[in-house]
Amino acid sequence: MKHMFLKSATALFLSIAILVSACSKGDAGPAGEKGDKGDTGDKGTTGATGKPGTANVIYSEWMDVEFGRIDTTTTRMVGVIEAPKLVDSILQKGEIKVYWNIGSASDPFIVSLPYLNNRALPGYVDLWINAYYQPGGIALISNYDVSSAVDAGEAVWQYRYVLIPGGVTARSAVNWNDYASVKAYLGLKD
Repeated sequence: MKHMFLKSATALFLSIAILVSACSKGDAGPAGEKGDKGDTGDKGTTGATGKPGTANVIYSEWMDVEFGRIDTTTTRMVGVIEAPKLVDSILQKGEIKVYWNIGSASDPFIVSLPYLNNRALPGYVDLWINAYYQPGGIALISNYDVSSAVDAGEAVWQYRYVLIPGGVTARSAVNWNDYASVKAYLGLKD
């Protein structure tokens, strides 16, 4: 019986060896022909609309502007803001906004220029400020000295500009004269 077991075990191992060698991977055969193109899949759902970007919008920090008399024959005052990125293409096809913070950073009261207000501030009757633009700069003309100042240790009467190139689409829902709307839409930081 022992002899028969050895013959059976040998036959079994020989069978396994033949089976394993017959199933081993050989050389790869030639590539088959390209198959037909499959059907187009279903269209996916549209993703959520992203937040508006400000990649091309240029804006300044809040800055101090000093006004001085245009000349000795007039009461008009002028303040100059350097704006090196204000170029002809923005003047021709873009939008330029200038804002005046009549308050302070901690207690802002921001208006859009041009600004006109009868009895706007104590002692100021019919105060107005207009902005004029040219490549590289903005001139602010006023009938009073509305220079930036310091009040109780905090800067007041500061100015900021926003340059919007002509290629940036502006939504009609934005009121460009309302600084809070512009700030929210463009994601401006104070």
